[in-house]
Order: sequence, then structure tokens, then C-alpha cells
Amino acid sequence: FEFGELENSLDKVLEARELADQHFGPRDERTLRAYLLQALLYGKLGELEIANELYQETLVIAIEQQGTNSNIVLQILDQYGRFFAELGEYEMADVVYEKAYLISSEALGAQDLRTIMRLQTLANNDADLQLYELAEQRLQDAQATLVTAVGAEALPTINILEDLAQLYQRQGKLRPALEPLEQSYALRTKVQGPEETQTLETKERLAELYRQLGRPDEAEPMFLEVIAASEQLLGIADPLVIDAKSHLAQLYENTNNFVASLRYYQEVYEIDQQILGDAHPNTAGDLNNLAGIYRRLGQLQQSEATYRQALQAMSAALGEGAPQTISIMNNLALVLESQGLYDEAEPLYQKALALSQVEQGKEHPTSLALNNNIAMLYEAQGDFSRAERTYQRVIELNKQVFGLTHPNTVASINNLAYLYLIDQKSEQAETNFLEAYEIWKELYGEKHQDTLKALNNSGRVQTQLGELEQAEETLVRVLELRTELFGGQEHEDVLRSMNDLAMLYFEQGREYEALELFQETLELQNKVLGELHPYTFETLNNLANLQHEMGELDYAYETRQLGYQRRNKFLNRILWVAGDNTRQSYINLYRPELDAYIRLLIELDDERTARDIFDISLRRKGLLLKITSETQQVVQMADSPELQVITEELTAARKELAALTLSGPTPETRNNFPQLINDLENRVNGLQLRLGEASAVFRQAIQQVSVKDVLDAVGEEHALVDFFTYRDENDEWSLCVVILNNGELYFYNYEELEPFKDMIMELRDYMMDVTVIEEDIKTIAQELYEPLWDPITEFLEDKDSIFLIPDSVLNVLPFDALVDFEDQYLIETLNLRLISSARDLVIDPLEPAEGDVLIIAGPDYDSDEISNSPEARLVASSKRSATVNSGIRMGNGLRGLNFSPLPGAEKEGKVIEEVAGDKERSTTFFTRAAAEEKELRSYNAEKVPEILHIATHGFFLKEQERLTKRIVGMQRGSQNPIPPPADNPLLRAGLAFAGLNPNAPLLGEIDTDNDGVLTAMEVLSLNLTGTRLVILSACETGLGEIHEGEGVYGLRRSFQEAGVDSVINSFWEVSDDGTQLLMTKFYDKYLDGFPPREAMREARLEMVKDFRWGSPFYWGAFAMVGRHE
Repeated sequence: FEFGELENSLDKVLEARELADQHFGPRDERTLRAYLLQALLYGKLGELEIANELYQETLVIAIEQQGTNSNIVLQILDQYGRFFAELGEYEMADVVYEKAYLISSEALGAQDLRTIMRLQTLANNDADLQLYELAEQRLQDAQATLVTAVGAEALPTINILEDLAQLYQRQGKLRPALEPLEQSYALRTKVQGPEETQTLETKERLAELYRQLGRPDEAEPMFLEVIAASEQLLGIADPLVIDAKSHLAQLYENTNNFVASLRYYQEVYEIDQQILGDAHPNTAGDLNNLAGIYRRLGQLQQSEATYRQALQAMSAALGEGAPQTISIMNNLALVLESQGLYDEAEPLYQKALALSQVEQGKEHPTSLALNNNIAMLYEAQGDFSRAERTYQRVIELNKQVFGLTHPNTVASINNLAYLYLIDQKSEQAETNFLEAYEIWKELYGEKHQDTLKALNNSGRVQTQLGELEQAEETLVRVLELRTELFGGQEHEDVLRSMNDLAMLYFEQGREYEALELFQETLELQNKVLGELHPYTFETLNNLANLQHEMGELDYAYETRQLGYQRRNKFLNRILWVAGDNTRQSYINLYRPELDAYIRLLIELDDERTARDIFDISLRRKGLLLKITSETQQVVQMADSPELQVITEELTAARKELAALTLSGPTPETRNNFPQLINDLENRVNGLQLRLGEASAVFRQAIQQVSVKDVLDAVGEEHALVDFFTYRDENDEWSLCVVILNNGELYFYNYEELEPFKDMIMELRDYMMDVTVIEEDIKTIAQELYEPLWDPITEFLEDKDSIFLIPDSVLNVLPFDALVDFEDQYLIETLNLRLISSARDLVIDPLEPAEGDVLIIAGPDYDSDEISNSPEARLVASSKRSATVNSGIRMGNGLRGLNFSPLPGAEKEGKVIEEVAGDKERSTTFFTRAAAEEKELRSYNAEKVPEILHIATHGFFLKEQERLTKRIVGMQRGSQNPIPPPADNPLLRAGLAFAGLNPNAPLLGEIDTDNDGVLTAMEVLSLNLTGTRLVILSACETGLGEIHEGEGVYGLRRSFQEAGVDSVINSFWEVSDDGTQLLMTKFYDKYLDGFPPREAMREARLEMVKDFRWGSPFYWGAFAMVGRHE
């Protein structure tokens, strides 16, 4: 039995019972003990009905033979009660335990130790029934009796104290739990010694209570002492050591020391894995803890994968309905929500809730917690009304089950207050924050961290409401209490208070007091939290706003510039390891502070304006694609055995750098934090250089480019025009431009963007209509030329070779079709060279590919060969990278794609094949049903094409409308916010291939390598290193929603990031004859040796001069973006 060999043990017991029957008779006490042991073993083996019958039979016989008050009857009742309790049948157990206690009281007396122990057992069972008042009364009675019977320092008395503490903890009454637990620890230390196992266990429980009470400075050394003593006394694998390490990891997680937390969770996982195996519930629980830290560090995909692993293991070990499984299910839903995968998160939450309600009841804490998380999901989706209703329902249920003053209840009240704050319902927010404050004050005392957080939030809301005197009283009080609680100013909560109080002074017009306090706060934050902590950035932005308000523009400039430089550093560290959807959110989230910097630069109106705005464009425009391209290159290089180790080391170093950035300095790292960061950055740079030696594309991606580098590259022969959009003080999009000419930088501010949007769309409408006469088009084109191009001609002087970088809606403007005051198209007077980024003028060119001309034209969108294939329903994840997998799920709009045929596209492909053949160039041509996505991938797996010509539909889908609310919704004042995912523009832009129409409803369920859609994200995974030219013909990329920053820019730029030098795309579908003529002219010149840009320009100029083809409808649709001549 001791070794767990239950069946062998049962055989022996059956033999013993038969012998007892023979020698002593079936009603002898010794025989009854054999029956009792037999019932115990049947229960352990899961034979519950047999065990129950045996208990009842044995009890009846014992009462008949030995009498109700006999010792054997009491033993049977004790064991029978445990049988029910272990099954969770606490009501049945209560009946049996109470019977045992009453008999024991009568037979042995109330002062007998055995009677008191039975009262203790009955009280603990009452606690399981949530009869807390009765349980408390019985435990207190038992304790008082024990003190009289055996003394206050007897072990049974000490044990009762711990039961009392545990009872209070179960009710969330942490402060009442403290006194009995501290007494128990002091007594054990005195009676049993500080190094005795039970003393160490009590010490660990007390440390955990300190952690829960928000007293980490007391808890941490106790945990460390328990670990050191227990490892020496019991070994590293003892449960006490594991518990202490797990709780210490939680403490570090609570205090945002994620690196230390991860280390201890990892240690526990490795011990459990080695001792218990991967299939054990404890090991699955460890994975759950690790996944939680990955989530806090922003490593959402790794977190999701780890949660899935934990869920699978826990389900297999304990079943889907086990509380532990439901908890992991909830956590997985949470991380799916964090990635914006709401369509997956909500059903998983609902499934976990349904299981919890069935298995544990609607009023069980887990069920209530799941309801709370569903409310937070609605909040994250921007559905504030549903979130509010759900929070209110959860609060009412928590009040019914736990009472108003339970931590679960107050947490829900606090969540509702945050919702009101986000939804700009300040008065309701204030009411709820104050209610949370009063409850936490009662639960934990006025100086508890949570209590003060609620009070501080109340003060912030009061500031928003204009209740400035009351706000000052509140915020000053919080600052005093926090300073006292944390022993000075060097704690993030104190610094939070200092910033909020300075903000109040700002609102009150006490500018110099605010200035002094902001500066003091910033100095401390740099030291305590680090330069890249969210609180530090917030104070920097507030200080800059104040300096601007005071008219101190030069000081405001220095502060804004510092914030901009630090944010660049932050984004370069974080975006590299963030999920593909979350990257866009980070960029969106921090855009307002960038716009504030741009507005200040415009207001300064001096030499800094053009220089710094151009630097912003250089570093921020296309940042998403640059980072995504780097990560894709590393993923591809990991397939090489020679480079695998380097890529793994680089990824690990990047993750560690991001983790340190998010956590900031901790007490352990504060003194050497800058050195740690510097060492990691040097390591990352060194590893990247080693990878750059193996990959020219990666070497391009990581190449550093400065403003001076671009000035040198532009030289005296050319000029550069870089358009840039920003938001003005009214949150409206505005347009500006930087011009580089003759080594000088110039700036011009157009202000409002909206009129240009309207004019560009009107011009496009005219140009896209073949029935509109050319003179009407010219009139509209000149009306746009006057406000857009004419103002910058003075800066361009007589330059006719101009590099042009558009932004926002200008990405879909055919600049060559603008008409000057001489009634000439710009293509006739200027050589406009469209580029995606000024970086392209500086980075080293790639060695050109020597492959064929690959043509994919006129796909059969209705082909059902893919959707009807046996492989169509393969699980997507089996062939999809985690990056693309998580991203595709965001692109729900892709399932609505449907395209009509392009009959002229096939003919276009044949014409190109003929022209290339005439020039003795080898071609590969796919059309109709054969024009599948897999053909491009198969070809690309073997060689890199010199030219890739794709004549098909392109698309760019709209962004989800609730993005803004989700961005606002994450502003809960958390110390390390991970923004909710935006819709990744690289997953909303793409090209259509054969079979797309029947495949569209299955996207995400069939193999993404051949589903009929090639997204811009997937383009980055192609190897097009050195491809000279990609032509996207009949591509309607520009017709979707226009977005600033990445936007329409995404699809063509993704080909360049994959290694392509030049990309030609069309803004609308031109007539078949017009397209074929232009492409014939272009290929004829290009294959004769013209550079691609010149070949395209000359082909278009020939059409401009041809009466039949002179309308911009024919030649204006095509835009070429190149890197090098």
C-alpha cells in the first residue's frame, strides 16, 4: 500500500479478512478492521459503490456488536467521512464528521484530544462547504479547548492556528489571516526549531501571505531562506522547495522582475519534468506559469504555443473538465485575445465557462473569473456596452457568493471603473474607484499597494473632472502614503504619484511647481525604472507639453528629441520580438508623441525642421516592413545547418534584450543595468554582422543610414522630394514635405491632407474612365499640380532628375500625369524616380539574379482543383509558420474575396513570352488553372527569377473599424503595456491566384502555400534575392482604404524587402490592347539593355506622343518603384 501497489494490497487484505472471518468471526473488531481497510482500498481503486457499501455494512455491524460509542465505530466514521471528502461530497462528509464528533464528545469527553481533532476536521469540512462563519467558530472553539487541554505551545494548538489562517485566506481576508500565521511561525520556531521541516513549511506559507498582502520586501528574503534551508535539508526536488520557488517566481512577476521570475519558473519546470515526466499535471501547471511570463514579456506567440502544450498535457492527465484544465483554457483565451484573435478567444472563454459552470457551478470563483475575462474581452473589442453589462453581472454574483468585501468583488468593481475611465464616463469611474478604495482599505489597510492604486486613480479622475482642489488633496495624500510604504521615492508607484501630482499642478496653472516636480520625477525614473519604461516616456511627454505651454520651445525641443531617440531604441528592441500584428499596434500607439514632435519642429521653423523631419521619415516610414523583413530573413537562414546556431543565439539575445527593456532595472540589476543592456546590444550587433556575411538581403536590412548618407547619395545631379503625413492639433491628418537639393534641406508644410485626398481621387476617377477626353483630365491634373507640386519648384530649381517618396494617399497618385502651367505632363519635363525609402539610395545593391523570365498571368480564379483535393483540409499549422499562422487568422476579410476573370491577362502573358523569346530569353509561363500559388513557390525553391511578371488582381482590404477603441482600451495605466493588435497591413494586401474564389471560405483551414492568396507577408518569405524586376500588372492595389505610414506601400515594398530591385505595379485595370502595347514596348527596351526605369519611362513617353494612346488612362496607371539604376 505504501508503495502504491493497491491491487496487490487488496489481495492481501482479502486473504487477511477471510482468515479473520475463520478465526475470529465476521463480527469481531479485528475482522471489522480488515473490512475497513478493504473499503479504503476499493475507494482508492475507484470502485466507489463497493467501497460505500462496505463502509455502511461495516458501520452497521460495528454498532450492533461494539455499541455506538465504541472506538471502532469512531474509526469507521472518521474514514467514511474522508471517503466522501476526497470525492468532493462535502455535504455527505459533513453528516458523517458531525456524527463522529458528537459520539466522541459523549464517549471521550470534549476535552479529549481525539474529540478536539474531530471538531477541527468538521470545521475544515465546513470551510469546504463555504460555511465560513460556522467553520471559524468551531476552529476557535477547538483552539480554546486545546490551549486548556494541552497548552498554547503544543503542536495540535499550533496546527489549529494555521487552519484558522487558511480559512481567512480562503475568504480573501488576508489581514485577519496574518496574526494566527505569524503566531504559528513564532511558536514552531521556538518549539520545533527554525530548520525543522514543519517550521520551514509555515515560514513558506507566511512568506506567501506577505506576497499576497503586497509586502514583497518581507516575503522575498523569507522565500530565499526557505529555499536555501530546504534544498540542503530535503533536496532540490522536494515539494517545499518547488512551492517556495513557484511563489518566489510569482513575487518577481508581481514586481515586474520578469527575468528573475522566468528563471525560477524554468527551474521548477525542469525539476518536475525530470521527476514527474511531461504527462504529470504539475509539469503542465509549470508550463502554464511559463506561458504567463512569456505573455507579460510580450512574447505572445511563444506564450500561445506554451499554453497549448500545457492545455494538451493537463487535459490528458485530468480531463477537460478539471479545474486546472479550465484555468489553462482561460489563460490561452487571454493570450489569444492579446493577439487580437477575438474569434478564437471568445468561443474558448465560453467553452471554459460552460465547463466550469457544469463541473463547479455557476457561482464558483472560476466561473465568475471567466465571466470577468469575457467582459474584458468585450472591452478590448471596443464593445463597451456589453462589457459594462457583463462586469455589472459579475459584481452582483461576486457580492452574492463572497460578499462585497471579497478581493474578487473589488477587482471587478475596479475593472468596471477602468472601463468607465476609458469610455469617458468620469463620474461613474470616480464612484467605482472610490468604492474599490474603501473596500481595499478595509481588507488590506490604507497603506496597501492596491488600496493606494485605487485612491490614486480616483485622484486622476478628479483631475479630469476639473475637481482640482479635491484631486490635489487626494494625490498629495497618496504620494505621502506611498513614500512611507515604500521607504522613499525609489519605487514605481511613488513615481507614478509624482507624475500625476505634477500633471495636476500643470492643470492648475502652477507651471513652475509642475516643471520642478516633472524634472525631479524624470531624474528618478531614469535611475529606478530605466530610460525606456512607459512611466519614463509619459513623464518626458508631459514635461515637453509643459515646456511648450510655457513658451520654452528650445527646451521642449530637447525633451521631444530625447523622447524620439529613446522611442527609436525601444521600438528597435521590442518590434523585433513582437508578434506581426502587435508590431503595427506599437507603431500606432506611439504615433501621437511622434506627431507632437513634428508639430513642434514645424513651429520652430528653423534649420532643425527639415533635418529632423527627414530623419523621422528615414527611421519611421516603412519601419514595420523593415523589421518584418529582418525577422523573415532570420527564419529562412535558420534552415541552414551552418547558420542555425547563430540565428538561435540572435533570437535568444533579442528576446532577452526585449525582456530587459520591458522589465527595466530591478533591485538586482539596477547598478549594472546599463552595462547589461550594452553587452546585449553588442552581442546582437555582432551576431547580425555574422548573418549579414551569409545573406546579402539581411545585410541590406540591417545597414544603418544617416541623413548625411542620403545627402551624399543624392549628390548634385539629383534632388529628392519626401512627402510625410502627421496629425495636427485637432487630430486631423496633415501633409508636409522635405526637399534635398544641392546638399541643402528645405521644408514645406501643406497642412490639411483631406483636400489632396479628394483631388487625387477625383483625378483618378477621371483617368480611369476611358470615355473622358484628355483635356478634361489635364484640367483636373493641373488643378492638383498647383497646390501640390508648384510650391516646391522653387526648392528644386532647375533639377529634372528627382527622387520621389510618397506617403499616404500620394502612394496612389500618378505623379507623372500631373500637368504644369505649360500644359505639359510632368513625365515630359521631369524624370521622376519613385522610391519607397531614402534608405534605398544608400544601401548596397544586391548581385543580380541570372534566372529566367517567370510569367504568371490570367489565373482561373474559379478553379476547384485545390478546394476539391484530399489535402485541402490539412490543418493549416502543419505547413504554416507560426508567424503567418497567427497573422492569417487576423485577416478575416480575406474570406470574402471574390474576383472576376481577367481575359486579357493571359494574352498579355503570351505577348511577353513572345517578346522574350525574340530576344532569346528563357521563359516559364503559367496561366489559367495552372497559375497556382504553389507554382511560384516551387519555381522559387529551385532558382531566383531575373524577372517576375504577375498579371492578376491585387487587393488591399480595410482596417478593422474598432482598432481605435482597442488602442484606447489598453490604456489602463499598466506598468508595461502590450498594445492590442492592429490589423496587420501586410496581411490585408496581396495577389490572387488560381482557385481563390472556391478557396476563400476555407482560408486558414487549407495549406497557405497554395490557397490562392499571396499576401504581402508571404512575399517576404520568398527568396527573390537579386531579382531585377517584378511587374504586377492589372493590379488594383491602390483602390482599397488608404492608410498613412505603411498602407498601400506594403505590397510593392514587400517585394523589394524580399530582394527585388524594382517593382512596377498598376493602379487600375487598363484595356488589354493598351497594357499589351506598353508591356511590349517596355520589354523590348529592357531586354535590349535599358535600365528598367528608363525602359518604362521611354515606353510611356512613346505612348504620350501617340494620338491614339496619349491619354493617361493607358500609360498613367503604371508606377515603378526602384532601388538602383
